[in-house]
Amino acid sequence: MVSVGQLRDLGLSQDAIGRRVADGQLHRIHHGVFAVGHRLLSMRARYMAAVLASGTGAVASHRSGGDLWGLRRNSRYIEVTVPRGRRGAHGITAYRSRMMAPADRAEVDGIPITSVSRTLLDLAAVLGARDLGYVLDRAERLQVLDLARIEDVLDRARGRRGAGALRKAIDGWRPADTRSELEARHLDLIIDAGLPVPLLNAVVRGERYEHTVDAYWPAQRMIVQLDGFDYHRTRRDRERDATTDADLELAAYRVMRLTWDDIVVHVARTVRRLEAALRAPTQV
Repeated sequence: MVSVGQLRDLGLSQDAIGRRVADGQLHRIHHGVFAVGHRLLSMRARYMAAVLASGTGAVASHRSGGDLWGLRRNSRYIEVTVPRGRRGAHGITAYRSRMMAPADRAEVDGIPITSVSRTLLDLAAVLGARDLGYVLDRAERLQVLDLARIEDVLDRARGRRGAGALRKAIDGWRPADTRSELEARHLDLIIDAGLPVPLLNAVVRGERYEHTVDAYWPAQRMIVQLDGFDYHRTRRDRERDATTDADLELAAYRVMRLTWDDIVVHVARTVRRLEAALRAPTQV
């Protein structure tokens, strides 16, 4: 995809552009926007064409943004967000925004697009509650869900359409698990099951590492880490967890990670796992 402005930047005159259109080298998609060589356009090409046609500051957004981020499939909607006061090109749904912060902008395959968090806000304005929940689950699986950035977007939303729906979806989607509550429920599970009580928030040290772990059985060299939502939600959190686990496992500790659902929903299964791990022979 290429715009008239880009062609002129390459040194082509209006007549030269016209000759290429006549020769079939350029195919008009929108006013001032052409496909090079053929009209067989992918959805991504259509998104780029829409952004180019919408002018400076335009970004793919809403369902188009969700498709580009891999959050949901889209084969119908071509949607962009443009600066306030600008009209969208024919055949493109354009949403106007008074001001978009730099943090709300990104690129996917060279296509200007709203950030993941801003895309979620926009999707909340056009999707139902169930579909929005699916999108949040997909974002978590792709490891692009960052609640801190979502909260930042919501703080700046100032009554924007979709803000209330996104906040409600986030509150209903994430477990209501503060760290202290998760730890307390884990300890209750251990006591109720008659398992040995571990050291809590213990420091485990080696020659090249020092980690504070949630639960530690020294005799069994067994460690449980509680993956509470607030402390294990971003890619950086997961990278830190992986480093901790690698240090501990190389030092012959057994590491088990438990989530809110493990401790609150799947109690019997979790007790069986803990019992088996604590009975297993210790290897040093």
